[in-house]
Amino acid sequence: MESGIRRYCRQLRLWTAAALLAATATAVPAQTVIDASRIGSVPIQKQVRTFRDLRYRNMAQQRYDFSCGTAALATLLRYGYGYADVSETELIKRMMVGADPQQVVKNGFSMLDMKRYVESIGLRAHGFRIDAEALYRLQMPVITLVEIRGYRHFVLVKGAQAGRVFIADPALGHRVVYENDFVKDWNGIVLAVLDDQPMASDSPLLNDRTSLALRQRMGALDSATSPAPVVEFGLVRMDLF
Repeated sequence: MESGIRRYCRQLRLWTAAALLAATATAVPAQTVIDASRIGSVPIQKQVRTFRDLRYRNMAQQRYDFSCGTAALATLLRYGYGYADVSETELIKRMMVGADPQQVVKNGFSMLDMKRYVESIGLRAHGFRIDAEALYRLQMPVITLVEIRGYRHFVLVKGAQAGRVFIADPALGHRVVYENDFVKDWNGIVLAVLDDQPMASDSPLLNDRTSLALRQRMGALDSATSPAPVVEFGLVRMDLF
């Protein structure tokens, strides 16, 4: 009798073990075979640009309180006329020669300082007094001075469209300002920097704006054998300096 019970218990344990093995095999999914030859040896990388990076794309960012003028000029020379070796720091070093460092740190560089510098490297520069309407006819970016809460600040104006002015601001990056707000802070004077050849049509300063008029190039400029008069760039008022 006892041997029969023992046989029954042993058989029951075998059945239980078999049931557990079957349950385990059902619960664990079969592993997928991976073809190692399809896996690259180099990890996949994707460049991520922050909103801050996009704000300052294709322009020189101002690093010092007094350097808004040199940053605006560096942006124009580098991304407008292709002077790849020009930076804000390099311009400060070059324009500081013969200047009073204390005055520069206190007041920054002036438009006349910029004019003298660009002429020293073979370019031309002209100062103009224009009205807001002329901003819509600009065919090249210009440097201008605005006053923000009592602080005088140089920016690069790329043009205007539909009541908005497109600005490359060395302190704040690319931004769009309502024309009425811009005019309140603006003295109407701009500095145009010119080369014997027009600005390249693929310049981000010409293409990174929505105004179609600002993208147009005058055919006469391409075939001109002498420097084009400044009036052809949309600046029609008297030359100031």
